[in-house]
Amino acid sequence: MGKRIAKLSLLGALALIAFLVESLFPPLFIPGAKLGLANVFITLCLVYYSLGEVLLIIIAKSILSAILGGNFLSVVYSLSAGAISVILAWVLIESCSKKLGLCFIGAASATAHNLIQVLVFSLMTKTLKVLLYAPYLAILGVLAGTLTSFIAYYILKIIPPKFFCAEAKEKMIEEKFESVN
Repeated sequence: MGKRIAKLSLLGALALIAFLVESLFPPLFIPGAKLGLANVFITLCLVYYSLGEVLLIIIAKSILSAILGGNFLSVVYSLSAGAISVILAWVLIESCSKKLGLCFIGAASATAHNLIQVLVFSLMTKTLKVLLYAPYLAILGVLAGTLTSFIAYYILKIIPPKFFCAEAKEKMIEEKFESVN
């Protein structure tokens, strides 16, 4: 159990580091828009760990990124959007990952994340005009989610499953995902 927690914590720390490094760069086209490189590590967690464990990583990452990034209000956006998008991705992985593929699941999850964040921001600030960003954030979500899932897929193919989780079956990836599509 100790190794499982350590490996899960390592993936969570890598997600936090990726987020912090990415926050040093300017947004992509739209204020606040980022590639979401932390999602590579969250995707790896989703494949090998339970939903509850991944949600704990999302909570820790959201709180620590708000503290370390100096933006304490961001915890509201990142936690709500992160939790809902992770639940969506987990449901899709568990129910129909062979049919949809990891890139589709990542695109759907990233798009949901972006749309939830803009909705929460709109509700908190009582500003409807910010919803005009939604179509652009949806497009960026599809692109970013596809890219981060593509990276995660190839990491899953290269690194043996036992590295991530001692209980992992060697053929787990092939069982869940036929291809990167």
